[in-house]
Amino acid sequence: MYLDILNYRSNADIIAMILFTAINGERKSTIMSKAHLNYRQIMKYINILVINELVVERSNLSEGSTMYHTTDKGKNYLDMYEESKAYNLTSNLYVVGKEIKI
Repeated sequence: MYLDILNYRSNADIIAMILFTAINGERKSTIMSKAHLNYRQIMKYINILVINELVVERSNLSEGSTMYHTTDKGKNYLDMYEESKAYNLTSNLYVVGKEIKI
């Protein structure tokens, strides 16, 4: 049942799940696992989120890893996402008046 729900997620749902997961910073593999995405999907969405400044990429040279952190703009998106879910308005993806291109 749970996996069936994952097959019918909208882009807005996936983006919100990634942003929520990366609130305190996470590696790409952790985000992939928690958001139930494959490598191709996480690469697509991470690139979209970085370009739209919803997520920032931070390299940790001492560990040789990259962490992804939700920005204030990303947190604003999450707030609007939650509000839109209450009204079932997630068909278009907008962040502060700018449409996100997927």
